[in-house]
Amino acid sequence: MSVQSLFSRAFLIATLERAIRSFAASLASLLTAAGTGLLDTSWFEKLSVAGMASLVTILFAVAGGTLGKGDGPSFIGEERLKGEAPAAPAPAIPVQRTTTDEAPAVPQPTVPEQAPPEPTAVRTGY
Repeated sequence: MSVQSLFSRAFLIATLERAIRSFAASLASLLTAAGTGLLDTSWFEKLSVAGMASLVTILFAVAGGTLGKGDGPSFIGEERLKGEAPAAPAPAIPVQRTTTDEAPAVPQPTVPEQAPPEPTAVRTGY
């Protein structure tokens, strides 16, 4: 990836999308973790922390874009941005077939027959 592609429109849109998602996720977690009401929470503090999360996300995207092999803000380099040629699919692993399509027969266990138990005499009165 060249430095010029860091400033491409597709790269900036992908980075902005990540920053917005990080902002929303951070703010949502801060609001729910605080356990306060809508009017009782300290909005400035929570918006500040969510803004910092967005900034860190943007810095990660720039670092990933310069380190990765792909065209997007990704460290692993597998991301292809809109308008780019898709990556070649991974080669298929060949599957070895048996000579027949049927599953081998599984022998059933044999259970010896038992004679029914003999009735026992019931004693009445002692």
